[in-house]
Amino acid sequence: MKAKPNRESIQGSSSNSQAVQPLMPVDCWRSAAMGITAYVFEESETSIRESGLVPEWVHYPSEPGNGVAVPAHHIFPNYLKLLRLESGRLRLVVDARAVLRSDQLFQHFFGALTADDSLSLVRGESA
Repeated sequence: MKAKPNRESIQGSSSNSQAVQPLMPVDCWRSAAMGITAYVFEESETSIRESGLVPEWVHYPSEPGNGVAVPAHHIFPNYLKLLRLESGRLRLVVDARAVLRSDQLFQHFFGALTADDSLSLVRGESA
């Protein structure tokens, strides 16, 4: 008999931490027609609200199966879609550019990476 692995939460202890845990994408979605790459998250409404990825003026769907899509425009320049799942959780599909802009750890990593002139691609050497 093969035992199924237990899934454990990746979130760390929140006893003294006030920092919001970053959302972990469950999928990546690409649209050639819209010209975007989007991340898909499935989280509780609280987690999604705390992530800061959804503007405050966006209405959260209340009934399972209902959703809302926000096309990119001058107020919010990124595609976003929210769908209420049967479990009560939300599926968030959001433009990857919005996620990367809000990820401070990634911004720090990327800045340090592109500043390292010992790397051949940063120095401009051919691969």
